[in-house]
Amino acid sequence: MELFQLNWVSTTSGLAAVLFVAFYRLHWPFRFQYIGSLYKKPEKIMRLLEASYRRNRSRTVAMLDKSTHEIMAGNYDLAERFIAEGLTICKKTPSFFNRALVHYLFYNLSTVYFYRGKYVDAIDLAFRVYERDQTSTNALGVIVCSHARLGDLQGAIEAYQVMAKKSRNELKLFCLAEIEAAKGNFSHAVLYLKELSQLRFAFTLHLSRAELDKRLQEWSKDSVRVG
Repeated sequence: MELFQLNWVSTTSGLAAVLFVAFYRLHWPFRFQYIGSLYKKPEKIMRLLEASYRRNRSRTVAMLDKSTHEIMAGNYDLAERFIAEGLTICKKTPSFFNRALVHYLFYNLSTVYFYRGKYVDAIDLAFRVYERDQTSTNALGVIVCSHARLGDLQGAIEAYQVMAKKSRNELKLFCLAEIEAAKGNFSHAVLYLKELSQLRFAFTLHLSRAELDKRLQEWSKDSVRVG
């Protein structure tokens, strides 16, 4: 009986150690993202993403974080380059970790398409990401905002209704702003963006201060013009 108890304890301890090591190896490459989630200012988040690119031993995560950094900086050509490099690494080394990381790279690419005005491509790619991971509310956000930009209010509202059940307030505000702007209610859109600007907006489709300010300026002018 004592031998059985010893073996049970040893087995449990060994299993716990294996699980801990697996958990550590899975999450450690994302440490810069986790730390960044504690900050509100985009500048601090971007510094951490840059640190990940320079210091992360996982090159796929480094490319993911570097592409996020470039999206937030508005350097969409560079962002696409780093996404392509990350996808190439994933293809050459199709480990379980890299296969799981592919859809994060594709999500980043969908945001690049959105900010560059390639709304149909953004919808197609974001939908594929959401099909694979239905917890990805940001992918739904790309779909909502791209439909709004295309003038497809019904599609935008339907996607928003699915997204709103499980998304953060920041993402809801940005999507509502895009929907209201598509309706021509620019003053409402501006109010949503002003509220968003006081929150951690950088976690909403990698939104940059420049993109936020551009929308505020455009829609403020449109609200005056419309009256």
